[in-house]
Amino acid sequence: MDRTDEKILELMKGNARMSFQELGNAIGMSRVAAKKRVMKLEKAGIIRGFNTAIYPEDEITMFIDIETEPGRYGDVLKYVATRTAFIRQIYRTTKENHIHIVAVSDSVQDLKYLQKMIQKRCGEDIASMKAHAVKEIIKDVYGRIDKYGRRKLQDTEGCHEQSGGCDPEG
Repeated sequence: MDRTDEKILELMKGNARMSFQELGNAIGMSRVAAKKRVMKLEKAGIIRGFNTAIYPEDEITMFIDIETEPGRYGDVLKYVATRTAFIRQIYRTTKENHIHIVAVSDSVQDLKYLQKMIQKRCGEDIASMKAHAVKEIIKDVYGRIDKYGRRKLQDTEGCHEQSGGCDPEG
């Protein structure tokens, strides 16, 4: 990957629907050359797809961090992986016995319910569980937020619980 490829990727982060003509014009090459470069980046696995990020105004995103008891990681992971109603992503991190979940809903009550169900089903297998609602997106290269812009999200006041409720301040 060279400097031109890096420029292409930077331009496409802001607008993946940019035409090959627009892309070529922005980096000083033809439409055909820009298309060949993009196709080469796709073939190399550097570009893995094109996504549309939609942020409904009433959408609440919450991060849930679960640290399991030793030897219980697989059981907890198996359970949360089947909770598909609000969970968008699940990550295994470098921290031992740690699961990071991204959950989304238009209702604080839905997210509290999700936490309650995880706690109820896996309580004895969980060493700790903390959750925090996203209060503000500062930078999102995949969404509608430009490099320096900010987009404030819905206030999620009243969303904190001792068991790791979605604390918008934390």
